[in-house]
Amino acid sequence: MLHAGGGAGVGGVPGLGGGVGAGGGAYSVEEEDVRSMLQLFSQLGKSRKDSEHRMDVPTFQSRLSAMPVRAQYTLQQALAGLAAQAPDAKPDKPMLLKLAEHVAIRFALDSYEKGELRVNAVKQLLDRMNTEIEALRKILSTQEEMMSQAGLSVQSYTELLDQEFWEQVPEENKKEVLTSDEAWCVPPRNVRAFLEDMLRRGELKTVNEILMKYASCVGLEAPEARRTTAIGLSDLGELYGSGDGSALMEAIKKLGNQLAIEREPELQTLVSAAFVRLSQEAASKRCYPAMQQALSSLENVETQRPGSTQSLRPRIGAEERLPEFIEEAMRSGHIADGMMDILNLMPKATIHYVTNRFGHCGFREDCELLATIIRNLGEDATQRLLETLQTAPATEAVEAIGLVSQLSPENVEKILPARLSQWPRSSHDRTVRQLSATPAEERARLLVAIYDSLDALIRPLAIDEMGMSGQASGIPKLIELVQNDSTPGFTRLKAIEALGRLRASGSSQLFQHILDTRQVWRWVYPNELRIAAAQALMRVEPTMGMEKVAASGIDRKELTLEPADPEANASVIRQRRYARLKLARNLIAVTTNLRGNFRLSIPELNLGGGIGSGERHLAPGSLLSLKFSHGVRTIKAQAIVRGARPQAMAFEFVDMDLDERYRLRKLLLELGGLPLVAQVTNRTRRRGRVALAKS
Repeated sequence: MLHAGGGAGVGGVPGLGGGVGAGGGAYSVEEEDVRSMLQLFSQLGKSRKDSEHRMDVPTFQSRLSAMPVRAQYTLQQALAGLAAQAPDAKPDKPMLLKLAEHVAIRFALDSYEKGELRVNAVKQLLDRMNTEIEALRKILSTQEEMMSQAGLSVQSYTELLDQEFWEQVPEENKKEVLTSDEAWCVPPRNVRAFLEDMLRRGELKTVNEILMKYASCVGLEAPEARRTTAIGLSDLGELYGSGDGSALMEAIKKLGNQLAIEREPELQTLVSAAFVRLSQEAASKRCYPAMQQALSSLENVETQRPGSTQSLRPRIGAEERLPEFIEEAMRSGHIADGMMDILNLMPKATIHYVTNRFGHCGFREDCELLATIIRNLGEDATQRLLETLQTAPATEAVEAIGLVSQLSPENVEKILPARLSQWPRSSHDRTVRQLSATPAEERARLLVAIYDSLDALIRPLAIDEMGMSGQASGIPKLIELVQNDSTPGFTRLKAIEALGRLRASGSSQLFQHILDTRQVWRWVYPNELRIAAAQALMRVEPTMGMEKVAASGIDRKELTLEPADPEANASVIRQRRYARLKLARNLIAVTTNLRGNFRLSIPELNLGGGIGSGERHLAPGSLLSLKFSHGVRTIKAQAIVRGARPQAMAFEFVDMDLDERYRLRKLLLELGGLPLVAQVTNRTRRRGRVALAKS
């Protein structure tokens, strides 16, 4: 029925201005003429639906020919553009309706290109055009009705026309508009498409300029401009987060400023939503300067509109994301620029999370980074931790020990002995574990300072830490323990092992005395203590040690199970005290001190402890009395639960009769064979395990 006529050759590109009418001034199309044409299309559509008012082709062509030439030219352009758009595609709407929309868009485009229509008036013009098209749409299209019945929201047809209009605007015109105060007039979808294309071409500077200009429109006087910009900023959030952060920071600042002065309730809601959206984008992209701007803007808004930010703070979620920020710093190994500024705004939450997280660290670098965070919060943060150590209940106070030992070890040395006297054994155990993360020199000194205040069953663990520290400051205390015959056997043995690890040459005579002393037909000291002295002597004076061992009557095989030396400058906090042993078959142990005792099946065991699976799991720090059975032999030991895996529980020996330990050594040689050498460098850094915040 309709033909493009001369439209196919009009202009350089079909449907995009140029030619006789566009910009040349030969024809000046009036809005009234275009609206008359759209009314004619509506009448034609109605005649196709209603047989009583049917319009034949000659009548339609006659009425079309009676229209001004300038209006006919607009129709030709629209036909050409429609034909060129997708000649082989199946139409998603009736062709007559599509043509009407193209005529409206063509007229708006021509008017804009000739300067007859300002950018901010495009939507109003298309809204008037849409009024005429609406009658035709109701006649020909059932799509909107079907979507409404399905419960789907339908985008405004004026907005759809607006989007199609901007898709046809030449690129240089788009750039000109987007860098002006009328940037808000461009639909967000078109802004996105334009900026994504520029990003692909690497035009980052222009993208940043456009984003900043678009954001500034939220402060314009016209309510429609503020409304449209706020909606657009929410839609374009990820684009603001894709650059260097300057555009994101500026947009948050503009939104914050507007939020402080906006008085219209609807616009307050829209500006708040955009502010939250961009603040969340800053948090997810770890753009800390932009996050700081968001929190600073909230303070400004609260000053001017008290109480208005209460619902915004939790939606921004800075405090909820704090664990993510700290975990990110631990993964990267450094504190990102601007991160401390954010944490300084949330000191209480930061101290709480870092304190709990410190106790879950397995590597010294992580502990040092967490201590640096607290140190950067200022002296007040350290004072808060010291107050916790001094006054909080045992379970809370003990978790602060590791951090305070890094920040103020001299105060820990003063406070801890008195506090330990008030705490249960489990807190004593946790204290030693916390101190294991302290730098070696302070660790050894603190362990010596608190030793006499520790529970008797925890003292062997502290001695182990002294030996693993590599620091000579613990040697006098260790020698004192070995020399004293009233020192419990297991504790004395641990002190000998620690002196050997420290290569305490002044202990040589003491080791020889234990190894050589006889009483008539027997050795004075237990076999296990003599073996420990022999191993320590061979480390302190290898030549002398070999001579003494040869005359000691000790089986050389028994010496193969020995304390492991600490590896200097190792990252891991807890190095193995003894080499791993995988048993030839599982060993069975039974608990004897619980209300509901249970069995453990143990596949791995050494002189320091092991791993077993059983029907129950106990909390770390729990004390177990274990009885191992192998054939007719039984071995008894006291152990502390270290940790629970999905199907296993680790434990560490804290007390054992020396004869029982000697039987354990024999059993391990029988079932375990030679020890497996493990390097601490093989232990991977398992980062990102978020500590559960304790209430």
